[in-house]
Formats: sequence, structure tokens, C-alpha cells
Amino acid sequence: MIIRWRRQQDYFIVRLYQDLMGDWVLSESWGNTLNNKGSVNHTIFHCYHEARGQLREISRRQKTLGFKKTVSKEQQIELDFG
Repeated sequence: MIIRWRRQQDYFIVRLYQDLMGDWVLSESWGNTLNNKGSVNHTIFHCYHEARGQLREISRRQKTLGFKKTVSKEQQIELDFG
């Protein structure tokens, strides 16, 4: 799952995916398109519901900061490594 937010030149991107060990990874990327500066953070969750809860908190925070979700034309591909 990929969710993007924008506020003028600022961006915030969240990716939620399951790694090969079965843990859920929440990757947050943010920055500014004018100065090409940004950062990234990865948080590991053992439970999908915990990761989704954190994603809800991020979504609330972005909304209060004035960010708007952007529509993505990407298509996610499900892979089964089991």
C-alpha cells in the first residue's frame, strides 16, 4: 500500500508492506521538491493491525498539518512467497 500527501512543494509518502520474515514495514518518506532535501524512516510491526493503527495516526497528523492526499495511478502487485 502506498499513500501520498502534498502541501505545496512538500511531500509525504507512506508505504506499508510485509517483508520476507512476515513482519510489516511502515516506510515514511518526506521532503521538499524545491530543495531536493528529504528523509526516510522505517518502522517494523509484528502485527498488521498495529501497522494500520499507526497509518491512521499518520493520516490524521498529515490532515491537521494541511497536507492533501494525492491520487496515484500505480498498481500494486501481490506476490506470494509462501
